[in-house]
Amino acid sequence: MKHTMKLWDKSFQAIRQGYKTIELRLNDEKRRQLQIGDVLAFQNTTTKDTLECVVLDKRIFPSFKELYEVYDKISLGYQEYEMAQYEDMWEYYSKEKIEAYGALAIHLCKLENITPSLLIDYGICPTCFNKEYHSCLYGDISNQLLYADDKLECFFVGNPRSKGHTIISTKTHYKDMLEAPKEIISYVYCLAQKVMVAMKEVFSCESVYLCTMCDGPMNHFHIQLIPRYKEEQRGSRNFIKERKNYILDEEKLKKMRKLLEENIDELSGM
Repeated sequence: MKHTMKLWDKSFQAIRQGYKTIELRLNDEKRRQLQIGDVLAFQNTTTKDTLECVVLDKRIFPSFKELYEVYDKISLGYQEYEMAQYEDMWEYYSKEKIEAYGALAIHLCKLENITPSLLIDYGICPTCFNKEYHSCLYGDISNQLLYADDKLECFFVGNPRSKGHTIISTKTHYKDMLEAPKEIISYVYCLAQKVMVAMKEVFSCESVYLCTMCDGPMNHFHIQLIPRYKEEQRGSRNFIKERKNYILDEEKLKKMRKLLEENIDELSGM
């Protein structure tokens, strides 16, 4: 979810410059709605500029006094020559409100600096994040998409290990296959079989390797289909071949789409 917050120019510039990574707020009803993975659109009260940041974490304290004891002053937005005092927050919030609600430390990262690995480290699914925020991580995949319905999407990988490297991903979030219902698992693997048949015909590969690698604190259930060609050695090293840039081959893209469209009907009832 995206939220809008106003910010004084000094704090706005400190976040933009990259040294302020903790935003301080009252832990009132509005801030309690914030969730890890949400996007904050800060509006500069002076210039009206906007800056989007991702909420990576949040911590609640009884007061700003306890909060200031935990974080270094630079991350709170102070300069080296400035003195950091929790009493500074009295300029924005009354003592009565602080006592009633407590203090909130919002851990931020500018949206432009977000990477999939960073999101995973904080327990945020990069696949779901990418979908919610307009393909901001992986970009437009319209020239890679092979098939999509209400359950799955199938597309060429943007950084393939070999020509034709393909992913099948669930639309609904499941961390891995252990979390996915049996009917979804069956659907994924039935589609995979059809994709593999089409890949062998279109790319003239000798074999297609299938793997699912959902590792770390947060992932999104998907399987990878990696072609192996006759000039390549057999074996598991094909799973770790050097990644390359995706090069659009419109003829092969159209052939793959056509073959899947012709053979997808029997899956529609699953």
